[in-house]
Amino acid sequence: MATTPLGRAVAERGKHWLHAADAPAGLLDMGGDTLAGITPDAVRDATIDALNKHLGDHYARRPGIAPLCRAVADKLAEADIAVDADKDVVIAGGPQEARFVALRALAAGKTVFVPQPAPVDSYRAAVDFAGGTLTWFDPASALPDTNGGLLVLPNPNPATGQVVDHATLAHLAQWAVAADMSVIADETAAPLLRPDVALTHMATLPGMAERTLTLGSFAAIPGMGAWQVAWFAGARSLVTPVRDLKQAMTICSPAASQYAALAGVAQTATDVAPQQIERLEAITALLDEAGVPYREPHTFAYVVADVAALGGGDAFAACAAHHGVQVASGSAWGAPNTVRITANAATLGDALPALEAVLADLTPKEAQP
Repeated sequence: MATTPLGRAVAERGKHWLHAADAPAGLLDMGGDTLAGITPDAVRDATIDALNKHLGDHYARRPGIAPLCRAVADKLAEADIAVDADKDVVIAGGPQEARFVALRALAAGKTVFVPQPAPVDSYRAAVDFAGGTLTWFDPASALPDTNGGLLVLPNPNPATGQVVDHATLAHLAQWAVAADMSVIADETAAPLLRPDVALTHMATLPGMAERTLTLGSFAAIPGMGAWQVAWFAGARSLVTPVRDLKQAMTICSPAASQYAALAGVAQTATDVAPQQIERLEAITALLDEAGVPYREPHTFAYVVADVAALGGGDAFAACAAHHGVQVASGSAWGAPNTVRITANAATLGDALPALEAVLADLTPKEAQP
């Protein structure tokens, strides 16, 4: 977006909010990358039943309880990704642990390529700890010249909710094969996808099954976040070192959480999508009314708005905090002129008027509809 005199004036005005007084306590959370919610009754009851049967009284099978590993393998099989449930699937303690152990095991001494935008903090610490070199690149431009290394591909992007289109994904896959790179396909946000949005899995593209480790998560399912259960699966040459590191760190993931995740497998996105899409549309309607552009949401959880004309992501987030709402500035994922706004059901009713006030504060009167 080109900078205009009006845009520069708004940006200067927006800087005021960066130096505003401390934000009030108890901000309404509208900036997370997952949906808040309580554990569904069916999941709670199944977990209690497992504990009553003493299935949580001891360490679980180290890769994960067998039925949960089979459920992951079955889900991958539906996407034409073949893995052995006993040898190629490992249950992890949430998406952050899955990302950390995967990068710590596979990034040692390597150049790690991550397309922007991406959740910077989710990857940087693990790459640094592994002694790797983190390199950001634009997938729409000329790809870096490399021989070997590791490609980390967030898809859907946990920061923006956007799905990588098939053509771009195929181009990246060809690059990975030609450069002999391994790939971590971070698909932990997949449970948030809208039912009408198609996801191409990196591991299904030519030459990628044998070089791809896929990360997934149950934590993104509404109401399942507190149980912190994720998984990784894929090529055995990649699964084995990651599994060994995970088991050296934690032996196994908590049994109670795994039984909760097993019950949560049935709690699919389609169960909550219709109502959640309506909530998200309440936010996009506010943005439409204010003339603020945004990316068409690929998830039913959040929308990423372009607020360059309103002073940028940091200024918008500071103004939102002044009004009692927490949103996420895109500066955290390499897109400083954007913000992420999440449609959390519990806080939406109070957050909408506050967001409307933010838009009114940052939009010059001559530019307001």
